[in-house]
Amino acid sequence: MRVGLIQEGDFTGTTMHARYREMINEVALADKLGFSAWGTSEQHFSPPSFSVSAPEVLYAAVAEHTENITLRAMAAVLVLYNHPVLIAERTATLDIISNGRAELCTARSNNKTTLNAFNVPMETTQQQWAEGLEIVKKAFTDDVLEYDGEFWKVGKCQVTPKPLQKPYPALSVTATSNKTHGLAGVKGIGVISFDNYLGYDYIDQNVLTYVKGLAQRSGDGSVNDYFGYYVPSAFCAETREEALEVAQAQTLQYFRAILDLYAGMASTPSYEYMREIEVLAEHQDDVEFLMRHTPAVMVGTPEDFVVKLRELEAHGIDEVLLRIDGFGHENHLRTLQLIGEQVIPEVAGDRGREVRDGLLAEQRAAPVD
Repeated sequence: MRVGLIQEGDFTGTTMHARYREMINEVALADKLGFSAWGTSEQHFSPPSFSVSAPEVLYAAVAEHTENITLRAMAAVLVLYNHPVLIAERTATLDIISNGRAELCTARSNNKTTLNAFNVPMETTQQQWAEGLEIVKKAFTDDVLEYDGEFWKVGKCQVTPKPLQKPYPALSVTATSNKTHGLAGVKGIGVISFDNYLGYDYIDQNVLTYVKGLAQRSGDGSVNDYFGYYVPSAFCAETREEALEVAQAQTLQYFRAILDLYAGMASTPSYEYMREIEVLAEHQDDVEFLMRHTPAVMVGTPEDFVVKLRELEAHGIDEVLLRIDGFGHENHLRTLQLIGEQVIPEVAGDRGREVRDGLLAEQRAAPVD
């Protein structure tokens, strides 16, 4: 089990200038403590919880203050306001200046405000993403790129630079719907999964759907069979009482924000799955319920973290990405130190991949309908 870090520039209680400088310092500490990866989502028009609208600029600064930690976009939005050739160029540049530490997670966006602001039709974001992903791959590898799709058209061009990693940095997609998990498997890319606070049964559905997608592949081309899990509320302290005192308000605020976000999207074709989270609306003031019901809330002691991480590993998860943001810089440093010193050493190993490999073997051995 690997433990990574995701941050989104939450400047509650401070300024954006201060928060950006703090994030750089926090990632530098995470690098020293053995965290596996760091990244941020690309978000627009959503302060104060989300302020990183130009992540590639921030990544360049972080690259110069770190040595080992993977720098992964989590995620670059592949829809009509974000040209995939530009994303490929920026990722390749980051890969070069970080000495081969870049990875690219993609997304189709779940933010109605952003899609409306950039005049992007929500009904076709999945198709836009699929075409954009193919262009990114070709931009990384083809000497001369040309593409003629429904949403993207690229005339003959030579894309530079090319990434340091060959054939290209690991690719993945953020996924909340069961359908996207399956698409990721079929395309042979990794997935960063979020269970929509629905709990372990939903995680199991998504892992199995991803594995079924992998089993459908013919075996050609590069495959990144990575399965990560996103924890939007993570805070660690010496006692559970202290952890709750610091993190409760922020945890519930984030959960309510997700409820509001999904409510605005659920009526749109291809986003209907977001309605599922409505059943949890009655618990929007009950942090204890969320802590019991879903691993998406990890608030507690190092021992609590170890228990939840081992349980996620048993469900087939390779890496857990903890969102440690919005609690104040000194609290962030303290929780990073506890996790780095008392949690990461306890959960080392590849049991999650072993669990998933077993599922994949079962799928490949199953008779074809």
